[in-house]
Formats: sequence, C-alpha cells, structure tokens
Amino acid sequence: MSEQFAEIVFPVSIKQIFTYRIPPSLTGLVQPGMRCSVSFGRRNTVGLVTGIISRPPANVKNIKSIDSLLDSVPSLTKDLLQLGQWISEYYYCSLGEALFAILPAGYRKNPKAFLQLNPDANEEKVAAVLEKVGALRGVKWKSLKEGKVPLTARTRALAEALKTESLGSLRLDGSFDSSRVKRTGKIGEAQEIPKLHTQQQEAFDAIVKPLNLSTFHTFLLHGVTGSGKTEVYLRAIAKVIEMGKQAIVLIPEIALTPQTVERFTSRFGDRVAVLHSRLATGERTLEWRRFALGEAKVAVGARSALFAPAQNLGLIVVDEEHESSYKQDDAPRYHARDAAVKRAQICGAVALLGSATPSMESVHNAKSGKYTLLKMPDRVNKKPLPKIKLVNLREEWSVRGADRPVLSMALEEAIRETIENKEQVLLFLNRRGFNTVTLCMKCGEQVHCPDCSVPVTTHGVYKSPSPSRGEGGVRVNLTLLCHYCNWSGPIPLKCSKCGDGTIQQVGLGTEKVEEEMKEKFPKARIARMDLDTTRKQGSHEEILTRFRRREIDLLVGTQMIAKGHDFPGVTLVGIVGADTGLALPDFRSSERVFQLLVQVAGRAGRADKEGMIYLQTFNPDHPSIQAAVTHDNEGFWERELELRRVLGYPPFSRLGLLMYRSKDERKAKMASERAAEILEREAKRFNVEINGPAPASMFRLRGHFRFQILLKSPKPLGIRQLLQTLDSRFETPSGVFRAVDLDPQSML
Repeated sequence: MSEQFAEIVFPVSIKQIFTYRIPPSLTGLVQPGMRCSVSFGRRNTVGLVTGIISRPPANVKNIKSIDSLLDSVPSLTKDLLQLGQWISEYYYCSLGEALFAILPAGYRKNPKAFLQLNPDANEEKVAAVLEKVGALRGVKWKSLKEGKVPLTARTRALAEALKTESLGSLRLDGSFDSSRVKRTGKIGEAQEIPKLHTQQQEAFDAIVKPLNLSTFHTFLLHGVTGSGKTEVYLRAIAKVIEMGKQAIVLIPEIALTPQTVERFTSRFGDRVAVLHSRLATGERTLEWRRFALGEAKVAVGARSALFAPAQNLGLIVVDEEHESSYKQDDAPRYHARDAAVKRAQICGAVALLGSATPSMESVHNAKSGKYTLLKMPDRVNKKPLPKIKLVNLREEWSVRGADRPVLSMALEEAIRETIENKEQVLLFLNRRGFNTVTLCMKCGEQVHCPDCSVPVTTHGVYKSPSPSRGEGGVRVNLTLLCHYCNWSGPIPLKCSKCGDGTIQQVGLGTEKVEEEMKEKFPKARIARMDLDTTRKQGSHEEILTRFRRREIDLLVGTQMIAKGHDFPGVTLVGIVGADTGLALPDFRSSERVFQLLVQVAGRAGRADKEGMIYLQTFNPDHPSIQAAVTHDNEGFWERELELRRVLGYPPFSRLGLLMYRSKDERKAKMASERAAEILEREAKRFNVEINGPAPASMFRLRGHFRFQILLKSPKPLGIRQLLQTLDSRFETPSGVFRAVDLDPQSML
C-alpha cells in the first residue's frame, strides 16, 4: 500500500494545517475527526486529523510520524468538522482553534504514553535495539517488559526503533474510564403532560411540518413570559425522538440548568444528557459519550452543548436566544445562536429560537422572511401580565432630602405587605458587591484598580453563615475588589491625589441591598444570589431549590434571577435600579435594558395570584423603560430598528472589532496605528468603513493597554477579505496581542 499522510491541526492561532506521516501500523485506521498523539514543537501533544492525503505538499520537509491514535472512532462527526470549518472562516480564527473548541475539555489533553513491548519480544533483540540507539543507560528490560517506561524526548528514538523492528508500540494511560464516573444529575418526577392552548398548538403544528420533511428551517418563537414556550420545546423534542432522531437544547445560564434539566428529565427520563462547565470533567465526558452513542436523545446545556455529537440531529432549540452569554469571549469568538442555525442547515434539521425579548438581529431576520415568526402573546390560561408601577427616584429623593434609602416608600410598603401575606419577593439589581464606587469627597478622585482602568467595588468580609449558601452572614469589614482581574486590597485611609482623608463609598450593590433588607425586615428569611454566592458547585441549585420550597421570603439578586425561572410564589418584583446599563457607550445598551426589565418583570404573577412590579428609575421617560412598562415589544422593535437603520448599525450592517493590547502602551498604540493605515488604504476596495484606532472604553485591562479599530460593512465577507489583506502586509509585533471579533456583542 502506498504511503499516506494526515493533515492535522492544533489549538493554536496559527492558520496552518500540519502534515504528518501515517505509520504502516496505523494505515487504514486514521480518519478525519480522530485525535492523535504527535510531536509538536518540543512537546508531545494532541492533534486533530482533518484530512488524509497521498502525498505531502512540496514545501514540507522533515515530516514526522503520528505516534499513536487516541480514538477508535472519530471524536468529531462530519457535520461538526464542517461546522468547525465554517466557524474558522466566518469568525476569522484558525481551524485548530475552532475544532478544539468543539471537543469537550476531557478530550483536549494528551494521555500519558508508555513504551509497550510486544508479547513475543525477547530480551536479546530488545537489548540490541537499546544499544543501537544509545539509550541503554537508565532503561531496563524489566521496566520495558512491564510497560513502565514513559515516552519522553529522551526515549522517543527508542520508541521509533522498537516500532521499526516490530518489537514494541505505545500504550496510552489515563484514558477515560466511564465505570469510575458517577452521574450526579437527578431524574425529575414524571408529571402530567398539559394540554396545549391554541397559540401553543399553532406554533407546534408549524414546527412539525419541516420536522416531518427532515428539511432545514429556522423559527423565531416570540412568546411573552409565562406563555408556555418550554412546553412547545418539549412537544417538538418528543416528535424528534419519535422519529428516531436527537435534539440539542441550549440555555444561556448555568443557573437555569437545574430547573431546565428537571423539566426535561421528568418528560424524557435518562434519555437526557447534561453538558455544562460546572460538571466535573469526567462526568461531562460521560454525558458527551452517552449522546454520541445515541444512549441519550436530548443534550441540554449552555453554549458548548451545541457541539454535542449527534448521530441523527433533528432539532436545535436556543432558549432565550437574545442572551449575550451565547457569544464566546475568546477565540474562537463564535455566537452559539448563529452557529446553531448553521449546524441545523448542515444537518437538515430545524432551528427553534425562543425568547420573550428577541434580539434585533432575529427580529429583522423574521421580518425579512429569513426566519418564520411564531407568536404567543398570551400567558397560559390567559393569566394577565404583571402590572408595572413606575417610581421616579428624582421626585422621591427631592421629597426625602438627605434620606436616600435603597427602597422607595411605595416599594418598601409593598414588600412588607407581600411578606405578611406569606408570598415571595424578588429584588433585582444588576450590580454585585456592597458599594460600586470609592472616592475622595474633597477632590472627587475615584479609587481604581491598579491593573485595570475601572473603579473598584467594595465587598463585605463576612463571618458565618457563609455567603456561598446565599446568606450574607455578619459583615465584619469591607475590602476593595476588581471584577475584571480579581485584584483586591484595603480601602485607603487617604486620597492618593490630594491627600485628604475623607474617603467614602457610594453606589448600590446586591450585598448592601441584602444588608438593608435584613435591617428593615428582621423577621423575613432573606438570601442573595449573585456571582459571589454561587461560586461553589451546586450552590445555584441549592439557593433556587430553597426559594421554590418557600424557605426564602425575599431573594436579592443580579441577572441570575431574571431569566427563565418559574417561581409560583413570587407576586412582587422590585427593580431597584432600572437605569443600570443605559449610559454605557454601546449601541445595544437600550436593547439590553429593555430585555432585562421585561425578563425580570416576567418572574411575577406566574401562578394564581397577579403580579406587581415596582420599577425605580431616574429616567422614567426613556423609550426603553416606557416600552418595558407598557409591555410594548412591537413599538420598541420599530423604534430601535429604525434608529439602527439610520445609523448603519446591525442588523443593517456587520461589524468587526480589532483589538491591539500590550503592557507597553506605546507598542499597542503604534501597532494599532500601523494596522489602521493599511486598512484605510484598502477599505474602499472591500466596501468597509474604518473607525479608529482609539483607546478602548476600558483602556487598561489586566495590566494591558488596549486600542481598538471598528470595521463596518454591509456584508461580513468584505470585513474578512480586508483582514486577510492586513495579515498579508502586517505582522503583529512581539509583545503585542491582537484579537479579532466578528459580530461583537460588546463595544467595551
């Protein structure tokens, strides 16, 4: 048989495919999508095979051989290889970065390799090989016979010689053993399947048509909070399973996982695989394998669950499709919603995007006919949407003078009444910590993180009970913390600028709100849910379970409590600071505030009793706040889309964000300016508009100075072609790092 070669990629930013020789022992076994162990640079690492060729490229010399195969069947299916190729091209990253992002974490590490003698190898022949390669010192016959000699740079020549003489091979150690892994997920109790109301039935009937035909189609399911979108998902999935196919369900937050998994396992039992980053590596790998083997029919999880290896994919559900958490922060910077639509297209499956507050991109796609819009404007059993009372904090503060408490008088009284009625309260503030700003009252100088150009937040130092249980305990002190790099330090005694000692903390965080609630309502059971109280594995589920069991009367939280949860006992929601986010220098700020307010408001009144929302704001006339108060989705869409069209922002254009960063401010600035010069010269040819370079809004982050260039074009292809031109003419200098973000979700 003629010699064969494998094209292999690695999780590096180099846009190059590497060629390796397939040894005779592996000829006919290596397939695209398989992992292999190879020598790459000075180390032995995992590579992923993307193709098999009969002859190497003419410019490739000194071709190394594959050491061993790590798979008996491909880890990545053909559709996932194709999806990885699309991610690489669309989001302008290397194929290796894209494909290794698809692999589960447990599959990215190289298991240890040991030299393994063949059973019939005799000591004399092995000794001759040892002497021939000069590796006799330190390598003993007994160690080789027992397979205890590891593959290292020193023993690599010996391994090659043993294989050549048919005396030995490699044995992989530490490979995945499913018998050692225990699944921690619980199966939800079987529940009676509810009858679909008219709007649910119409949506389900529309979805079934392309499912029956096994054809690609994308639906946008716009249903108000409490309209029963999840039941439509469940019915569509049941249909897919009935057809012998599999389904993937994406959810935006790990906090939603316990509730979502319980609903899905109560319907589909052990046929549900759970995939998210809070699982131990072994358990996540087990779930991934269960789905790959077809033992599980439904994969539920956050962003990366999109890459679950289906045998016959029929449906992908993207719940809360508007959420920015579906966008990956680092390379490859893919958007799971858009990648889900692409994977559905590749597989001939249905993509079902659901939200009470769809993104402007999806709304535009629905209005232009690219997606089919399904509407469910009513809650289940015609329950009314909660009433929203607007509280103007400017008027409140003018009346109360120096007394500026967390709660308005109306909200405080409503909380007291709700707790007395044995009902539950949610208090929402999208800022964690105690105070958000520490400043000098004389000169106004704010205390910033030494490594990031952002004000630090004060956090409480507590003694038991632990905040990880959702309980603040007793605060004994305050400390400073940066939410971006985790720098921490004591509150200064004097101002670093003027030397004055009048240092004070201002601004609200969830810790301060929790503390004030305990003072005002000492008999109430109060807890907090934010990033600080949910770091421990299982803490999300613990807090939410206690709240559903009515063991908590009042829950203070960030956006973790705002999305997708169904709390039957909640009749009152207080939005402490509705204005958070409106002042951000981002064209999506109004959209995000509207979405968040509508989602938070939707947590109230989902059972028998009507819900009430108190929305505290300094900007009662802002269009986003007015639209949220009146539940006016259509009006908000119309205004926002027209504004985007006039300004030329997405969805009427595509954006690319080019970021240069360095610990040396001068180097980062010079690199960005040189790149901008080249881009400006070629931009017209590709119909791309260039803005910048300019310091990023968050100019210094984790010790790096950042300059950004914004690219805007009617089509994404023009941006990618322009970036290719830049790469052919300019190499990023040493000490400077460049990041490319296509379709950025944040301009900060």
